[in-house]
Amino acid sequence: MIYFENYKKGEAGFNNHLVPYTLCASLSNFLERDFFFDFECPPYTPPEFAVKGDERHKFKLLMESRRSLVSDLVKLPNRRVYEIDRDTPNKIRLEDLFLTFLTTSEQKAKYGDTMIWNFFGLGREAITREYLQEFDLIEVGERGGLVNATFFYFLRRPEKNELLDSVRISYSDDLEKLSKKISDQIGLYNAVHLRLGDFRTAYDYDGFKINVGRFARYFDEMMPDKTVPVLVATDGLHEKELFAELLKPFKYRFIAEMVFEEYGRDFREMEFTDFNALSVIDQITCANSDIFIGTCRSTFTSVIHRLRQERHGKTDFNFVPDERIARLLTPDYKIRADSGGFFEWNRYSIFSEHYQYPAWMREWNYELTSLPG
Repeated sequence: MIYFENYKKGEAGFNNHLVPYTLCASLSNFLERDFFFDFECPPYTPPEFAVKGDERHKFKLLMESRRSLVSDLVKLPNRRVYEIDRDTPNKIRLEDLFLTFLTTSEQKAKYGDTMIWNFFGLGREAITREYLQEFDLIEVGERGGLVNATFFYFLRRPEKNELLDSVRISYSDDLEKLSKKISDQIGLYNAVHLRLGDFRTAYDYDGFKINVGRFARYFDEMMPDKTVPVLVATDGLHEKELFAELLKPFKYRFIAEMVFEEYGRDFREMEFTDFNALSVIDQITCANSDIFIGTCRSTFTSVIHRLRQERHGKTDFNFVPDERIARLLTPDYKIRADSGGFFEWNRYSIFSEHYQYPAWMREWNYELTSLPG
């Protein structure tokens, strides 16, 4: 059995619930064990436009609706159980998954003393499947869940791809249907996710600042065809003047406004109509775009990158050029690798400066997280 505590015991936003939930399911599949997922509660981080400014009246449905759980919105075959007896002496507790990665005895014997092992682990402790199977109960603490599965498993590529495929994200039928309808009716489009709100204070120390000139030039370079519409997902929809400066040459729409103004009836007929449901539509719509530009450090963007890989095989990773990203921008506004190594996180110093960064700061190209054969 596996006992898995939700990240921060559930005191986090939707995607900070989704990542640990799918990681827990992957661990269950890796070990072929049932799991008990604790502290699942409705995520509560509403977008700023739903709680402040004049826009909040337009979107009051998001705050008044019944609140959804991640497991309400995500369709994921799993071995979840709802009762557990933790009173067993033969158990192990993994308090912080940021400090570990999982592998097999075979892979450890083959690579354990090599540079490949060190490039993957980045100082983390390796734990084998065979070792964990010695315990009746495996407990995972609340700090460990915010880890992308791509960074957590050192496995042969076929086995790792099979494991990642087992936790592909699929949402409820009504969310998928409406998102597809929006994408199909628009046709070819590009998309932007710009996280504002608390990012300005939470990551000010880390270089998250809105440089209007640089951001606007980046959008101009990355989306050269100005006839292609741009759909915008953001928590700062109410900051209309900012977006008018950033996206001046483009025909752009806010996805949230479009849902309420043009697809309001479809949205209101869904089982869940809270802000979590709207954020899922934002993400699927962005994932279906041709070119996508997101916000580094945002798990909202990371999930979009994950969906683009899972559904469309797209491995482009574009981020708005805040101070951290700008350190690796080329003159033509491409993000260049500045290091070397076997795995993608070895190639970009800006994503690996802290031991936790590669775990959650961004999603990774699946093919660059494992070895063939």
